[in-house]
Amino acid sequence: REMTAIPDVPYQDSLSWLYPPVLQENWRNTAQRRLNEALANALRIPFTDQSRFVFFSDLHRGNGARTDLFMPNKPLFLRALRHYYTQGYTYVEVGDGDELWLHYDLAAIRRAHGAVFDLLHQFYAGRRLFLLYGNHDMRENGRSPRRKDGIPVHESVLLHHQDNGQTIFVCHGHQADLTSERFYAITRMANRHVWRYLRQLGLGQVQANGTGSHYRLERIPKTLRAWMHAQPRRIEQRLLEWSAAQRQPLICGHTHFAAWSENGRQPYFNTGNGIHPGVLTGLEIGDGAIHEVRWLWDGQHARRESMRQQPLAAL
Repeated sequence: REMTAIPDVPYQDSLSWLYPPVLQENWRNTAQRRLNEALANALRIPFTDQSRFVFFSDLHRGNGARTDLFMPNKPLFLRALRHYYTQGYTYVEVGDGDELWLHYDLAAIRRAHGAVFDLLHQFYAGRRLFLLYGNHDMRENGRSPRRKDGIPVHESVLLHHQDNGQTIFVCHGHQADLTSERFYAITRMANRHVWRYLRQLGLGQVQANGTGSHYRLERIPKTLRAWMHAQPRRIEQRLLEWSAAQRQPLICGHTHFAAWSENGRQPYFNTGNGIHPGVLTGLEIGDGAIHEVRWLWDGQHARRESMRQQPLAAL
């Protein structure tokens, strides 16, 4: 099955009455301002048609315990990342690589996933690694980390084509999520002290399709489920609006919904996530084109599938 393309119409949900127009406009303006700031402060990375990049996000590496959503996909991620290392790719981790909402520091995560961090250091030693932070990478005081295991961390990067001047903006996407920006402390506390234990009881489990473009939360009240399903789409709509207004190709994560822009419309792409067992979605840039990929794991072997591609010049 193919991933769902970006819709041409704004997303509508049945709970929109909870958000009066004045509140929606305020949140939209705040999202625009935060994205503009991230763009202005982005680390510039030159590239050419011969450059190769791979983008993954929302891995949520934990401490190896039951609530570690990354653990089932750890073998798959390692196989995929080793492939990209040997093929000369630069790895851009588009935020929420680690789950620092549930864990107070990186040490426990580093111990549980030493092989992953060792591989990240190999990329970094070759100047082929850029780590971006997301809301789940932030510390308890709401501040973004400056380094992870000695590796610099950035809010955003701007790929700048050396020959034609084209730019591609990359950030996590939480800049358009007001629950992460304005209500960070409350959201983090709810994840650490409520949602974490619901998962241990088997509530709120994620059932996803094989493409990463849709998922469904199970065993939680219907109204809460409807709100949680709609929230990522609201964020996505703000990202789409900003990208279209700025005429700026945009790569994000955060929503956990893989997204693809076709025929030059609304140049917004989303890496999806790496927490659904057996499936890892991401994006590649190489040979003057952007590629949508997914990696599949059957318990022993990893398989890469190219979902679709288009020339960067079409964005």
